[in-house]
Amino acid sequence: MRYLKGYSLLLMATLAACSKGSNTTTLVGNWIKRSEYEGVARSSAASFVIDNKAYVGTGYDGTDRRQDFWMYDVDQNQWTNKQAFPGVARNGAVGMAMAGKGYVGTGYDGINKLNDFYEYDPVANSWARKADFAGTARYGAVSFALKDKGYIATGYDGNWLKDNWQYDPTSNSWKQSQSLNSGKRTDASAFVIDNKAYVCMGTANSTAVTDFYAFDGDAQTWTTLNSIANVSDDSFDDAYNFAGSGAASFSMRGKGYIVSGIKGGYSAAVWEYTPGTDRWIQKTDFEGAARSGATGFTVKDRGFVVLGASSSLTLDDMWEFDPTAEYNKND
Repeated sequence: MRYLKGYSLLLMATLAACSKGSNTTTLVGNWIKRSEYEGVARSSAASFVIDNKAYVGTGYDGTDRRQDFWMYDVDQNQWTNKQAFPGVARNGAVGMAMAGKGYVGTGYDGINKLNDFYEYDPVANSWARKADFAGTARYGAVSFALKDKGYIATGYDGNWLKDNWQYDPTSNSWKQSQSLNSGKRTDASAFVIDNKAYVCMGTANSTAVTDFYAFDGDAQTWTTLNSIANVSDDSFDDAYNFAGSGAASFSMRGKGYIVSGIKGGYSAAVWEYTPGTDRWIQKTDFEGAARSGATGFTVKDRGFVVLGASSSLTLDDMWEFDPTAEYNKND
């Protein structure tokens, strides 16, 4: 089988340190352990956030693909079981939220690549099937929402992809938007800041992709940003070494974050992106086990990472990141 998202192409990579690196005393940011995911440990789950509640479900537990979904209440630090996803059990699906509803689609069921698409109503706690994704059936794509329009881009359908499709929940219809300028990829990472979606990392042809792009929801165009590798003659990117795949991502306080993933081996590194300067800086390493296929989300401008896989082990722990706090090993 070709695909178990987050620990597929590089499953035999060397396992990186499971705790913070020796240089973390010089880096800024603190990780705080939060309530473990109450469902079965897994990787490659889908997620979305509605009304300051995070919803996380589907994924692969190391034996079976899952359909269950759970809601996280940040104020209570508690998980609650919700109506199960009605499509076939899967991993490598995408999730997004727009206009007060959540959406999950595409993915891999262990045999088939998928293109079905579903809407979740948090008030009714119910799912409804919507128009199938108009692109090719795929897994390992990225998704994002801009001004109540959803997008699914990149992924793998038997070929590495760079196409981009827009979903309109009002008309329940899809149309093709501008593709990435270059850099086909699967298992990439995406985050949204100020009506722009940022897509980086991923692999194609068993090679880490270093191209980095921003998609403008108003102009409907991609802008090429500085590479995430040390390729320029300037010094700003001399420390850039985080090209890879399967990283968790989220945005908060006007900045984007890439956490862990496979970068030559399993990595605990955390990188912060500032869109105004188009620059990355390294932050305190992720305090949980280095992993791939983890899920990142933001609630009330607070960033979280949950689930994932480290070698052959699936994980259920969750951590919150404070990017400006001093490291405290006792929390």
